[in-house]
Amino acid sequence: MMLEQALTIVGMDRGPAPAADGAGADVTVRGTLTVAEDDPFLDGHYPGFPLVPGFGLVQYVHDLVTGALGEPRDRPAVVERARFLSPVRPGEEIVVEARLAHGEDGVRTDAEVTADGRPAARIRLRLPEAVPGHNPQEQPR
Repeated sequence: MMLEQALTIVGMDRGPAPAADGAGADVTVRGTLTVAEDDPFLDGHYPGFPLVPGFGLVQYVHDLVTGALGEPRDRPAVVERARFLSPVRPGEEIVVEARLAHGEDGVRTDAEVTADGRPAARIRLRLPEAVPGHNPQEQPR
């Protein structure tokens, strides 16, 4: 399964209804995927001992969050924290559980990533409310 097809939302719990300004709404989303050993994303990382790159785990969190919010996949995000706790190998079931909190500065996400049931990463992303100069509708020249 290719990365673009891998993450699907398997659960969504909504917290309290959002306030008029969009603040205060918490949502928890959960997605699972398994990276195949022949996935081109793994090329060169590492020959003979393939590992899912840490950046891949960050990307999985981002894809899950933007999908849950109905945002475009190219929506910029700030990686506020990424802590990698154990290596992730192809074939292991990766579970991403992310809590989304809307605030004045955008959407903050705290995600727990597990691989075959063991902690693999803790990742915090923030999707800013507005990004100066970024218009996802505008096509590159």
